[in-house]
Amino acid sequence: MRRNNKTEEGIEETKRLLKSTLALIKIRGIKKTTEVMANATFRLTKTTLMITGLSFFCFALAIYLGDVLESYSLGFLMVGALPFLVILLMRIFNKQTIRYLRNTFIRIMTEKL
Repeated sequence: MRRNNKTEEGIEETKRLLKSTLALIKIRGIKKTTEVMANATFRLTKTTLMITGLSFFCFALAIYLGDVLESYSLGFLMVGALPFLVILLMRIFNKQTIRYLRNTFIRIMTEKL
C-alpha cells in the first residue's frame, strides 16, 4: 500500500515537472520570438530611413553632376547606374552574401537566453 502512494506521488511530481518544463520552453520561445521581432522591426526602420536619406542624397548628386556635366540627363544616368553596379556585385558574390546572412540569422536564433 505504501509503495503505491510513493509511485503515485512520483507520477504526480513527474507531471508537475513536465508542466513546468513545458511552461519554461514556452516562455523561452516567446522571449526569443520577441527579440527577433524587435530586432527585425528596428532593422527595418533603420533600413527605411537609410534608403530615404540615400534617395535624397542620390537625387542631389544627380542634380550636381548634371550641373557639372551640363546635362541633367547624364547626371541622372550616372547616379542611376550605381544600383545596377551594386546588383551586379551582389550577383557575383551571391554565395558569400547568402552565407553571411544565414550565419547571422543562425547566431541570432541560437544565442543563449
